[in-house]
Amino acid sequence: MTVRPLTDAERNLARSMFGEAIDPGRVRIRRATWWPFQPRNALMAPDGDIWCHPRGPHWRDCYASASLAMQALFVHEMTHIWQAQRGGRWYLPLMRHPFCRYVYTLKPGKPFARYGIEQQAEIVQDAFLLRNGMAKIGKPELEVYEALLPFSPFPWQGGGVSATSPS
Repeated sequence: MTVRPLTDAERNLARSMFGEAIDPGRVRIRRATWWPFQPRNALMAPDGDIWCHPRGPHWRDCYASASLAMQALFVHEMTHIWQAQRGGRWYLPLMRHPFCRYVYTLKPGKPFARYGIEQQAEIVQDAFLLRNGMAKIGKPELEVYEALLPFSPFPWQGGGVSATSPS
């Protein structure tokens, strides 16, 4: 099993989306399966680390220097890191079920915490893609995402960290 910390470039990539809301020093990227039946094509972050199937296509020495699509997947998984760091090591395994929805519709007034765990990760991933010039058909403008995200990459932008669990 290969285990490594985040590279400096990956830390910067995470900071660009999450600001100081994630402790990157606690994150490890593991080339191993988290559970025996992890699909080869699944990158997962169920416990505060990112797990890459050893025979799968997702392992990178540095996700920050990978394609934009791979960077977006890294940001998606870093959202789960954020959730795990807020809720505890077993938060995601206990909250995750086989029918978690990834598809979302942004609704005015609905706080980020009211979206499901995979929806939150998709929202952050889509915000990352919008910040990098990749609009998604049928999705709102970047400003809508920026107003929704509960963390701010820059202190002068306001915002703060909120709980991930629905109330």
